[in-house]
Amino acid sequence: MNTTARLCFFWMIFAGTHLGLSSLAVRRPLIKMMGLRGFKATYTLVALATFIPLMVVYFRDKHAGAVMFTPEPGLRLVAEVLMLAAIVILAQGLATASPIGSQAEMQPSPYRGPLGIQRITRHPMNLAFGTFGVAHCLVNPTAGDWIFFGGFTLFALVSAWHQDARMRSEAREGVAAYMQETSYWPFAAVLGRRQRIAYEEFRPAALVVAIAVYAALRYLHPRLFGGDW
Repeated sequence: MNTTARLCFFWMIFAGTHLGLSSLAVRRPLIKMMGLRGFKATYTLVALATFIPLMVVYFRDKHAGAVMFTPEPGLRLVAEVLMLAAIVILAQGLATASPIGSQAEMQPSPYRGPLGIQRITRHPMNLAFGTFGVAHCLVNPTAGDWIFFGGFTLFALVSAWHQDARMRSEAREGVAAYMQETSYWPFAAVLGRRQRIAYEEFRPAALVVAIAVYAALRYLHPRLFGGDW
């Protein structure tokens, strides 16, 4: 099995176990058997056990497969902007508790409506990882690169859709209102006049951290991974 085939295989294993374990038909019996914390611990271990081999396969043979194009300087600039955006979105998502997030399930609290980045999309972390994938596909031109990095974007889209379907079925407190007030696609709720961009709700500290992380990664990337991004 060549590198591109192995990358496809491990992406399917990771995605299949990730989505399968989070489906209600599997999730509910496991939670009943091992408790919520036990299930989440198992879920995390399975995710690591399937994602780490994917990383190992890619980094053992980076840039495998056919070269599909030559990255132009303009694409590299776009990739820089997208990477900064991805890190900012991720930081804002982590700093803003979500009613459909894992922490809300562990420690339920009264629903207070979407805040900050959630007004743009209810899946900020998925948006961040999807943007990360697109940025890297722009400057990494081989088939192996596109399978590895494109997998982040595809998985971000599918897992967000899958989470929405599960949330609608679970009917947790406040979730129905949150789903109605926010959008799967970025800016869809804003364009549909269900939301506004509330800049005052964004976390300044998370923005500062994101910019610092971007600068550090930009400096260290050639030493750690080679190339620009």
